[in-house]
Amino acid sequence: MTTDPTSPADRQIPAWIPTVGTGWAALLIQLQEELCALDPDYRIERFDTNLGGLRVTVADRFQEGEFDGEFADRATALTDAAETSSERTCETCGEPGRIRLRGDGPHTWMQSSCDTCRTLPIQKAEPADSTEINRLGTSRP
Repeated sequence: MTTDPTSPADRQIPAWIPTVGTGWAALLIQLQEELCALDPDYRIERFDTNLGGLRVTVADRFQEGEFDGEFADRATALTDAAETSSERTCETCGEPGRIRLRGDGPHTWMQSSCDTCRTLPIQKAEPADSTEINRLGTSRP
């Protein structure tokens, strides 16, 4: 799930915490603290969940028109560590987990989950009312 907040304040980690499972909130809070220690004005360029883990890219920083390579290296090390941790942390509860296949048939995806949460029923989105579906053209009358 990729989101693109519009205000500059929304271009930091807290804006994306609600888009992932509660089990990854602690990982993201830690990443927020570490990135703020590097630069309180850092910006997230890309935030996504893919292949069962987090994928985070911090925007490049420039000082006096020059690319700040040291910042880029340090920020990348922090996001890489958070991404690796997410693949070993249950997205639902935060306990140790691993990447597993969820769903069935054409609706299969990868999700990091623990032994307990992997057996929980899959939460399906509530269907929109038929008027909204028809208006969007995604369903036939």
